[in-house]
Amino acid sequence: MPNKIKSVRWTEDRSLSVVEGDALDPGPNELQIQVASVGVCGSDLHFFRGDFPPRPGIVPGHELAGIVSAVGSGVRRVSEGDLVAVEPLLRCGHCRFCLSGDYHVCSERGLIGENRDGGMSEYVNVPAITAFKTPQGVDAELGALAEPLACSVHGFAKAKVKSHETVFILGAGSIGLTALLAAKACGARAIILARHPHQQEAARRLGADEVIADNEAGESRLSELRKSQAIDVAVETVGGKGDTLLKAQLMLRPKGRLLLIGVFSIPNVSVNPLHLALREVELIGSMTYAASDGRADYEIALNVLSDYAEVARTLVTHRFQLDDVQQAFETALDKSSESIKVHLNPALQA
Repeated sequence: MPNKIKSVRWTEDRSLSVVEGDALDPGPNELQIQVASVGVCGSDLHFFRGDFPPRPGIVPGHELAGIVSAVGSGVRRVSEGDLVAVEPLLRCGHCRFCLSGDYHVCSERGLIGENRDGGMSEYVNVPAITAFKTPQGVDAELGALAEPLACSVHGFAKAKVKSHETVFILGAGSIGLTALLAAKACGARAIILARHPHQQEAARRLGADEVIADNEAGESRLSELRKSQAIDVAVETVGGKGDTLLKAQLMLRPKGRLLLIGVFSIPNVSVNPLHLALREVELIGSMTYAASDGRADYEIALNVLSDYAEVARTLVTHRFQLDDVQQAFETALDKSSESIKVHLNPALQA
């Protein structure tokens, strides 16, 4: 590897700067990865818009995959040359939650790309425990999609989604569309509400049983589904500042489950408490991924990507080099670009 590497770093004014710095050897129980593909996440866009303050100097990027270029002492599970996807959760490793596999709620939880340097760099060092070798047929671009997909894998496991059930997904951004993949992997019937035509097309490619547009005809169809009590599980994937959680809630049949996956940028949102009580609707919060039942959600997500590789790859609509990171973020933020998932390819730097 070179002595100097390029990385993207947050600045004091929330802009992104491409800088050159020293390459660092991995420490004990760490891996060094030559990053091949890294996604721009919705949470990255929260920082970019100013919803939350980023940490100046940090390299963003927590949806990443690449080739192991060096291993530190004590590393056993992976070797140089392995293609790995990185589960970016940091944790203490010894509290009761970490020991039970629920490390996603560890009180010392952090995130690669927010609390330590992430994948928008030619090389990055990560804890070896976060690296998963990709299954056959899953390259770096698909491997980087495991992070958003694992969020839905985890949430669907918490909601106990069954193959005979109907799932309604509100939102067709990258989280909503990967939730659609997770629903299909469960064998469930999947209905998705998609605002933009390119999202509707993507949902059909991914195998949605029904795609509903966010218009007057769509509202009529949503009313029909509510009256027929067709929805067993409603999934909110949008977050932000809107009333989408309430809209998802009101779709449910009695004793249905409301799954919250979207990340809201405001402290309070609306729900209908009487509807929750009278219909005994179960509200399920879900955050990231874990290994609660002994098997990592990340591993399951990688296997789903192996099963759906051809259609899953169509989620990546735009690809940029590191030097074009500003354009990459602006493209991801601008839905008129018809972007779904925007990736940077650091290994392709000139």
